[in-house]
Amino acid sequence: MSAFPISAPLSLGDLLDRSFRLYRARFGPFLGTAALFLVPMSVLSGLLTGTFITDYMDALTALGTGGGSPPEDAIFQAFGGVMSFGAGMFLLSILSLVLNGIVTLALTGQSIGALHGESLPVKEAVRRALSRFWPFVRISILQGLAFIGATVAILIPLFILLFLAVLIGGAIGLSLDSLGGSGGFVAVMGLGLLVLCGYIAALLLTVLPTVYLSARWVVAIPALVNEQLGARDSLRRSWALTAGGVWRAGGYVLLLWLVGALVIGLPVGLFQQVLLLVLPASAMGLATSIGTATSSLFSVLWVPFNSVALVLLYYDLRVRKESYDLELRIDQLAAETEQTDRDSHL
Repeated sequence: MSAFPISAPLSLGDLLDRSFRLYRARFGPFLGTAALFLVPMSVLSGLLTGTFITDYMDALTALGTGGGSPPEDAIFQAFGGVMSFGAGMFLLSILSLVLNGIVTLALTGQSIGALHGESLPVKEAVRRALSRFWPFVRISILQGLAFIGATVAILIPLFILLFLAVLIGGAIGLSLDSLGGSGGFVAVMGLGLLVLCGYIAALLLTVLPTVYLSARWVVAIPALVNEQLGARDSLRRSWALTAGGVWRAGGYVLLLWLVGALVIGLPVGLFQQVLLLVLPASAMGLATSIGTATSSLFSVLWVPFNSVALVLLYYDLRVRKESYDLELRIDQLAAETEQTDRDSHL
């Protein structure tokens, strides 16, 4: 493994290639770190979902065979199952956020260490991750608030414009309706088309700020771990590194999403379809449980690669913005000179 994380600016294809190579080189430690936390979550998620589906289907069956007045026990069973499932998923989602945060930080630390020729054991990686956990939580909160704020800031004027357009269109439609029946039909069709276009525009415009902010903050976590920054400083650091390269950072995020869809979405989707074909309808709970657990288990393979890929992008941006490769070479030359001087005095 080279002592330099990245010795020159890389293309997006080269970044992905190096991510795969580093992932293969440290597959065991990366997989062990991810599996330590994500496998128990996969099992719990699968069991909870499968149990709920089984109980819910039993309640629906009882309701369907209860004659004119459904049995009260079946109604309470269905309602209680939904409430229990909701409470269980809420607690599980909180636990999942905590464990995923620790895993992300630990894998980021291991990736940074691997790029510098350091093999970081799982225990040490987790210890370092815990020391950075609360800044990570603050980053997540700040990002969430920013995403919500940007979305609301776009939706409010858009809804006002749409409301005004509907009012104007309605007024025009009423005037046309007074001229004949066909005018009212045209007005209804025009209003429907206007609402549809407004809905599509709202979807597109709400996605844009999320994509943009995600691209600007894509290397906030590597900066948080590597440079020991606080939450705000990590976000500012990522913002500065991606300045002038938003399209490139956004394209890289899209590539990672596509790779994740191929690695997780496609095989899991096919596996779930096979389960539905093989298992009988009465075993829907079992099929759902296995499918949910399998989907979560596949993330054990994906999360380490994603962490490696973002760390490599972080160093690539530093090379482009700060000549980081030159700094590393100077530091290595200085270390070699010191070692030579010590040897000469022996």
